[in-house]
Amino acid sequence: MRIGTSQVDIAPAVGSELSGFAARTQPSIGVLDPLYARALYLEDGDERLLWVHCDVIGFRREFVEAFRGWATDSLGLPPGRVMLSATHTHAGPATVVLHEAGEYDRRYVAWLDGRLREAAMAAAARTEACQLVAVEGRCDLAVDRRGRATAHTDPRVAAGGWRRDDGTYIAVLVNYPMHPVALGPVNRHISADWPGRTAAALTRDLPGGPMVLVASGGCGNLNSPEENVSVDQVDDWGGQVASAVIDHLREASSLANPLLRVCSRTVRLPMEALTPAQIDAYAERSLQNVAGLSEWGDKFRRAIGVWRHNMTEAVKKQAGLDTAEAELFGVRLGNTVTIGINAEVFSVLADDLRRRTGTSVYVVGYANGVIGYLPTTAAFDEGGYEVEMAHLFYDSFRPRRGALDFLADHAAKVVGDLMTAS
Repeated sequence: MRIGTSQVDIAPAVGSELSGFAARTQPSIGVLDPLYARALYLEDGDERLLWVHCDVIGFRREFVEAFRGWATDSLGLPPGRVMLSATHTHAGPATVVLHEAGEYDRRYVAWLDGRLREAAMAAAARTEACQLVAVEGRCDLAVDRRGRATAHTDPRVAAGGWRRDDGTYIAVLVNYPMHPVALGPVNRHISADWPGRTAAALTRDLPGGPMVLVASGGCGNLNSPEENVSVDQVDDWGGQVASAVIDHLREASSLANPLLRVCSRTVRLPMEALTPAQIDAYAERSLQNVAGLSEWGDKFRRAIGVWRHNMTEAVKKQAGLDTAEAELFGVRLGNTVTIGINAEVFSVLADDLRRRTGTSVYVVGYANGVIGYLPTTAAFDEGGYEVEMAHLFYDSFRPRRGALDFLADHAAKVVGDLMTAS
């Protein structure tokens, strides 16, 4: 196996709006820590993978498709061998549409595209031989923010490492399911939140000072223990995630079979498309939602108004709104599989896939786009923000009840295909 890496700064200008919280006062007024795009380029025989991971909230699907088109033209990589993923920090630039939670920044997004191309070109241009290690630790920080009977957390901290023969690390990939919301809406400073602190700790403390990608897993229902905490507390939590795997990485033996296999599959996810009359009725019910009005006030009312208008116009002009494109991007490294999904998926999905396939499976949300939340069937019965309100901010219809189970069926097939690949 061969690896190439590159890391570039992608912090927006101070004064840019920050994405993720409708309760935040805009714009940004300073910088707490850098934001990076980290490009990982891997070769194993004829198999290749370009994985670019960024300290942003997410990507629009058309951005991903355009970047993949460039990668095909410039690097000879098929679209199904290119993954863009996001930490989902809530203290970064507005790279997706979330009404009243940071104005989508077209100028920044155009600039970001150029920076990602620079990182990708640099990573692919200089590769070196490497060994592969895979470890798993445990961290019990994340909490199920819904507080319902079906609460679930996933304490696994997965880490893959690419190491030289002399024992120094070139790159590390960490995955822990927890929303990067520790700084909360009171924060107006640009920051990568806890994933940035985890990455910094591992770069500092592992031999070789590796580039570190930190993904936030399937964290649709999982938050940090609190929001609106101090910078020191964010440092501590990021350090705890790093501590869960650092000793394992120091002591790990290289895999005897460092296999790389990649599989991308798109499916049509069933969505709850509404008629104009149903849209009006849903909007009116939402305007009576005490929790939403209490937390966001007029911002919530405006978001509902925009959603009502845009969805009504969409159903008048378009067909096919009863499905959305979901992508399952599978990466096998040795005997572990990571599934990237373009959604905010609930943490139980990873456990479900492990049970179904008998494989060490990890889920990375916010990969190759983000279509909104994918709640469990039980969550639909329980209600709450992820089911009733989130799609209003995302300016979309919500998935149908059972959509996550539908996606899990297809994800299990992707895992099976990867594990039988030679």
